[in-house]
Amino acid sequence: MLFDDVEVLLVLSKAKSLSQAADQLYMSRPGLSQKIASIEKKFGTSLINRSSSGISLTQAGKVVVKFAQNVADMERVLASQIAAIDEHFPASLTVGMSFADGVALLPRLVAEYVEQVPSARVHLDAGYEPDLVQKLKDGELDFAILENQPMEPGIVNEVLGYKKLVFLAPDKPPYNQAIYPVPVETLLKWPMIVYEWHSGRHMVGNRHFRERYGISLREHNMVGCFDTHEAMVEGVKAGLGWATLPECIAHRYRNEPGVVRFKVATDTMWYPVSLTWPSEAPRSDEARAFAEFVAANIPEGYFSRSAEAVLNS
Repeated sequence: MLFDDVEVLLVLSKAKSLSQAADQLYMSRPGLSQKIASIEKKFGTSLINRSSSGISLTQAGKVVVKFAQNVADMERVLASQIAAIDEHFPASLTVGMSFADGVALLPRLVAEYVEQVPSARVHLDAGYEPDLVQKLKDGELDFAILENQPMEPGIVNEVLGYKKLVFLAPDKPPYNQAIYPVPVETLLKWPMIVYEWHSGRHMVGNRHFRERYGISLREHNMVGCFDTHEAMVEGVKAGLGWATLPECIAHRYRNEPGVVRFKVATDTMWYPVSLTWPSEAPRSDEARAFAEFVAANIPEGYFSRSAEAVLNS
């Protein structure tokens, strides 16, 4: 079946008259009649019932139109696959980055690196830590910037530095009326929004409260689990509850109406940010060169180098 036959059949299946179908196909009425006759000759049967009240499909016509719809669907799939070939980006490096510090650091470092190495073509693959770790193990990434990844088979972490989680709350009572720093007992009575349960930063918070107070956040007032920072901040603004976010994310919302940053009477929650490699795959010279460039060009003051950060990470 030709693609132009498919278009004619699909229009006829919905039109109320041949004149209406001809208008939609930008054809003359006689030209459309000739086209229908050609298609019917091909199948050896009548496909259209004609009457004074309009047109309708014969039983054979319904079968052919259903097939035509399948052909149209396949044509769309074909077009998208061909387009995907044209849209492919020929990267020489594929680097994973977490949605927080990875996104905050890597785009500007790529820009600086390309100035020195114009031939570099870098694909930055943003994702959640568990997904990026799996891509590293599967050999889909040259390396990644990840946060608080535990040691596990198949990957190697090289710590770049330490960042902290900060507390954000709605700018409304009781949060904006509390005396800071807020006692931990008060904090845990307030509703809490958590970030992607399996993320590295969530584990920082849960481990922090478990080690210092013998409690798990699972046992307290979790009211939502949101998988993006934008959704978390919107939830805070809406008054759903408080949240902890990486400092680099909280900084973006420092002037955001409806959100307040507050202190809690507990130690700072530090987490490591690391270059992470697949342990089995050999590092290409280009991947090694870019990773060394990243480590050497982190903006001054981005990471805490304090002993407190290391001891409490």
